[in-house]
Amino acid sequence: MVAGREKTWAGLLPGCRLESVEPRLPSATAGIDDPVRETSRLLAQAGLADAVAREAGAAKTVTFVVNDGHRITDTRSYLDAAFAVLDQDARCAGLSARLLVAAGTHRAGDEERAAHEERVLGPHRSRFDEIEWHDAGDPQRLHNVDGHDVHRWVAEPGLLLACGSMEPHYFAGVTGAHKTLTVGVMSHSAITRNHAGAMQEAASGLRLEGNPVHEGIVEVLTAIERAGARMLVVNQLVVGGRVSAVTVGHPLEALEAGLPAVRAAFSRSIESQVDVLIARVESPLDRDVYQADKGIKNTENAVRDGGVLVVEADCAHGLGIDHFVETLRAAATHAAALELVDERGYRLGDHKAVRLRALTDRRRVRCGLVSPNVDPGLGPVLGMNVLSSREQAAAWVREQLHEPSASRAGAEAEVHGLEVCDAGNLTLEVA
Repeated sequence: MVAGREKTWAGLLPGCRLESVEPRLPSATAGIDDPVRETSRLLAQAGLADAVAREAGAAKTVTFVVNDGHRITDTRSYLDAAFAVLDQDARCAGLSARLLVAAGTHRAGDEERAAHEERVLGPHRSRFDEIEWHDAGDPQRLHNVDGHDVHRWVAEPGLLLACGSMEPHYFAGVTGAHKTLTVGVMSHSAITRNHAGAMQEAASGLRLEGNPVHEGIVEVLTAIERAGARMLVVNQLVVGGRVSAVTVGHPLEALEAGLPAVRAAFSRSIESQVDVLIARVESPLDRDVYQADKGIKNTENAVRDGGVLVVEADCAHGLGIDHFVETLRAAATHAAALELVDERGYRLGDHKAVRLRALTDRRRVRCGLVSPNVDPGLGPVLGMNVLSSREQAAAWVREQLHEPSASRAGAEAEVHGLEVCDAGNLTLEVA
């Protein structure tokens, strides 16, 4: 727990009109009593049995593509629903199916893989002739499709049945089965090229149009379809561990259909930017600075240029991945960070360093980090004031608010602030 957490931010900042922004309770969005029945209904309506029967008649294998354990997808209920539909149609008897676990760049040992398979497959394991975990670094399992290296099964003509979970993604816009079928099965170098777009401002949470990362994903989807694949996906909205909404269809259609539910569950709209923003990051995203940065990315557009943003995270594991800090240490300004990445090439994670420099250097937002586990001496490297308690942080915020700022109407202007609870999972949009 962050030291001094028992003292409220509102009490420590009496001169600031501080409004609290909290996630909606799971009960407010949990609208499906039986996700298997509802998913089955939607899959039947979308023509799952007809699609599978066509592949079976052409002696082609159907490939199920599912997420690994790093996502909150309820894969078991998806498989229960899919096989409930298929088992009612005689044309699908003796289905030849295989399972691909879309792991992206994640690595998992044998024990983790076995536990995940047991959890999501249950009685359905025997339905699959082959099970593979995607390895982004294994060239033997990759195939190039229009310049994009993807898992060889995805590159083959046939039917791809995928399931993904939808939530805001701080640079890809929104997660879902469209990412399962692309980023989840792409090579390390292809993922790196795609994620380099995250250094641009247009790559942000809940933004799809004009987002270079999302548009790159759509490009890969299109290439896979041109290679002969047909796709039918399920998107789940999982809130509080429960499936609260389901959409079915083509990856982009299912994504579009689910956006209203995603916004209702995981975003809040505010009328205008504020002077002060407190981003509270909860477990497990508060494990280190690299992860806690999601709380900044989800909320930074809500603070005015020249304003104050404080991220509160325990950071028991310190800073996180080394090269994130290396980039910050080597580049004190936004321009220098861009130049450094341009010279040596983008590495996964560089976008966080570049965007942090854009916030503190180009937008002049004054940032603080409240954590008892990060050395205050690292503040100049991070470009953030590192503070050990809420009391210390509140005193620093008050100092910042008394400094003259051309961005405010004057010294007597009312100070407006937001305290964002669970900022690692809640995205703010400015109306």
